[in-house]
Amino acid sequence: MQKFNYHSHTKRCGHAIGEDEEYVLAAIANGYTKMGFSDHAPYRNGYAPGERMHKEELDSYIESVKVLQEKYKDQIDIRIGLEFEYFEDQLVELMEYKERMDYLIIGQHGPKLFEEEFYTRNDDEAVLLYASLIEKACTKGLPDIIGHPDLFMFDKKEWTPACEEAAHRIVKAAVNADIPIEINLNGIHYGIRQIGNEKRVGYPYRKFWEVAAQYPVKVIYGLDAHKPEKYADVDAYHLVDEVLEGITLHKLEDLAFKKKL
Repeated sequence: MQKFNYHSHTKRCGHAIGEDEEYVLAAIANGYTKMGFSDHAPYRNGYAPGERMHKEELDSYIESVKVLQEKYKDQIDIRIGLEFEYFEDQLVELMEYKERMDYLIIGQHGPKLFEEEFYTRNDDEAVLLYASLIEKACTKGLPDIIGHPDLFMFDKKEWTPACEEAAHRIVKAAVNADIPIEINLNGIHYGIRQIGNEKRVGYPYRKFWEVAAQYPVKVIYGLDAHKPEKYADVDAYHLVDEVLEGITLHKLEDLAFKKKL
């Protein structure tokens, strides 16, 4: 089991539960030596209850984690980050986050604020748009991790040439930016479903990771924790490893980010 996790949310986003300190205590109790909070980034005029914190909550989010950093500094290394989506009309704000936060995860969910998400909008055009937005973010030097890179397969009925192209483009973007891609451990939370002709989890999606194996791309696991108990979910590691059995990936044994805050 990986001993670091940089993908954790807080109740501020509206779809996670638990106090910040409970996540830290759960990480310590389950043997993690490094963790990071990466709640969904707020945007100007982009408040969406149930999706991301209000912009006015950002400072209290940072201060809360800083208190925990100090309180538990002898037990676990904690970093402060955000999970963002690449929206060009929010670029100035995203660049500010890049300068301010310890790290950023790109977790692209939709093409624009308040538009249908790639979970369900997954025609070939949308799949290529998903890849394009990740490429643009990487070109700008924004992400330190690419979260759930195969999310576009969550409900897609079949692996098409567009999916193959998107996978290559996303992995190449990560290699060129020298950043890891994430095997997201939250996709299995939705269970095995009939999707097209396959019975499978939404993600990780095996064919995406077969493409990743063709490149020297760095790979990490991400709990994508929306409740403290996720830190005790050892089965999640076993289940995704079963999905990806036989695929050789360059998994990192450690990952550290410089403290800025």
